[in-house]
Amino acid sequence: MRQFVLLAIKWICLALFLLSPTTLFAFELKPSVATYSATFKSGIPISGEATHTLVQLSQNIWRYQFDVDSFFAEVNESVYFQWDGSRITPITYHFKRSGWAVTNRRATLEFNWKEHKVLNDVQGIPWSMVIPDNAIDKLGYQLQIKLDLMAGKRNLVYQVADGGYIKEFAFEILGEETIKTKLGPLTAIVVKKIRSDEDKRDSTLWFAKDREYLLVKLVQVESDGERYEINIDSIAPYNK
Repeated sequence: MRQFVLLAIKWICLALFLLSPTTLFAFELKPSVATYSATFKSGIPISGEATHTLVQLSQNIWRYQFDVDSFFAEVNESVYFQWDGSRITPITYHFKRSGWAVTNRRATLEFNWKEHKVLNDVQGIPWSMVIPDNAIDKLGYQLQIKLDLMAGKRNLVYQVADGGYIKEFAFEILGEETIKTKLGPLTAIVVKKIRSDEDKRDSTLWFAKDREYLLVKLVQVESDGERYEINIDSIAPYNK
């Protein structure tokens, strides 16, 4: 009887280990460069090119970068983060937008996890705020959604440090859709940001199931009707 109990405990412990989040959701990040066609519409249509770049800097330090370049506007956004196999932990986030067709803006967020604070510097005005354990930045959450979809998660809720506040970004999975892309037809999981009835903005993202949930399309519509869209052109391994 005693041997049976010990064997049962052993199997229970093994099962708990196999079902632990670290084991279930540990994925290998792959350095890559994805290019997109980008379009803006704010009175007049504006076309350009966008690039998502994922680079490994050391064993567990990575940089995720998003750049948009057009004749009318330029956007540079990046986050340095730690990767533990399941969750992105931001270290430093940068944002810069410039051009004659947009409002110039810049911001830097430094995450201090020892004190659970983030130092914000927006337009040259610094201040700090307390952050929860699972806080993330405005760029890293897009990569985290991809990883969570790969893990089979359905509860896509993120605590995002944005503009001096912690904002809850929640998303619902609308289902699957086959879309035409320059990579060919792709079956994508459609994810939509949940907003209040008063919020007239709209954010929808498409992640390709057979491309390791690569972000292949994003549409952002602001309350004033301004529309921003990116569509995948190519994806390749990142080479230094």
